[in-house]
Amino acid sequence: DYFETIKQYALWMINNGLAYMDDTPQEQMQKERMDRQHSKHREQSPSEAMEYFKLMCSGKEDGKPWCLRAKMDMSSDNGTLRDPVLYRQNTTPHHRSGTKYKAYPTYDLACPIVDSIEGVTHALRTTEYDDRNAQYQNISKMLGLRRVRIQTFARMNFMYTVMSKRKLTWFVDTGRVTGWDDPRMPTVRGVSRRGINIDALKKFMCSQGASRRIVNMEWSKFWAENKKEIDKYAKRFM
Repeated sequence: DYFETIKQYALWMINNGLAYMDDTPQEQMQKERMDRQHSKHREQSPSEAMEYFKLMCSGKEDGKPWCLRAKMDMSSDNGTLRDPVLYRQNTTPHHRSGTKYKAYPTYDLACPIVDSIEGVTHALRTTEYDDRNAQYQNISKMLGLRRVRIQTFARMNFMYTVMSKRKLTWFVDTGRVTGWDDPRMPTVRGVSRRGINIDALKKFMCSQGASRRIVNMEWSKFWAENKKEIDKYAKRFM
């Protein structure tokens, strides 16, 4: 819904000298960021950057190597502030906008903009995004966006259980499980098929709070909460 709005913010950054276009190969860019070296394109003029931005957005092969990077602080100890990539070409048709756009904003640029526009007061982010919180706030400040408070919390982990969506996708794609609702999957649909009561699931989640402490939960505690809820209406026979 906000692709055009985000694009206008990107153009504003270019016109105000806050971002530049870069065609540095990925491996070299990573090395430069590790070594805290500026890109050779960092001091390009806004007009030159605008031309490359249009080329990138055209979807042409010549525009594929180019990406938009923010001018932040290449000397920062926080790696996410070393001129992060904000926009890059992607010609894959979008499931809603089709082929209207040939380049898209990265998560790092889209989040602070969309959160501010939609009236989000507190952005809830797990602790693995701690390093990116400074970047989130930096982009908000650069664009003059309404301030959004960041509330971090630890992601939920269970003993002997893979929780990563990327890794769980592998199980689904390779046919190791019947789908996301397989009873063996640690998903809402999976545990629902296994017999979890939705009210018990809600109570369990609320009982965890918003702690930043990373813990590995036991499944026995999860199912104990389910038993308490089912006991309220389960019939018993002698």
